[in-house]
Amino acid sequence: MSDAKVYRRIARLSEEFPGLLAALKPGLKGLVPDDTNFTEESYDELFAILAAALYSVKDAKLRKASANASGGNPKLVALLMDEGEKDKDAALVERILERLAPYVPPQVFLQTLATMHANDAPAFREYHGAIQRIVADLYRIAAGFAPGEHCPAALVRWASGPHRERIRAELFG
Repeated sequence: MSDAKVYRRIARLSEEFPGLLAALKPGLKGLVPDDTNFTEESYDELFAILAAALYSVKDAKLRKASANASGGNPKLVALLMDEGEKDKDAALVERILERLAPYVPPQVFLQTLATMHANDAPAFREYHGAIQRIVADLYRIAAGFAPGEHCPAALVRWASGPHRERIRAELFG
């Protein structure tokens, strides 16, 4: 078993973690491979889609540009904003991102972003703009610049820490 799988399995053993994700289950349906049990194999997808949703919550222009066919917010974004931009669910996503960050390898995360952006299914198309923002902010961080103003704090810490050189190698290599 690889080191990454061992670390993800350790994270999964947390008693609190599955409960945190349960609140978001309706919005995650169809966006991650295991949207029922949220196994460790879904951590990179969860990190990507939750960060993308948080970008949409924080940026009204991105939300408007990413509206679905009926003109509404994607389901996960609507769930995170049902009480406004300061919704407790948005704060919960920040906590979940912090919890997931140590278990998401940079190479796998970048591949996940590419796969999600290439997916033309309506559920993923709504997040394409936010995924582009994530990648742009990763480029900025890897190059030594400050990320955009709406970049989630957990993503900034993840990309600026020990993963920075690996991200830089993947993006600029």
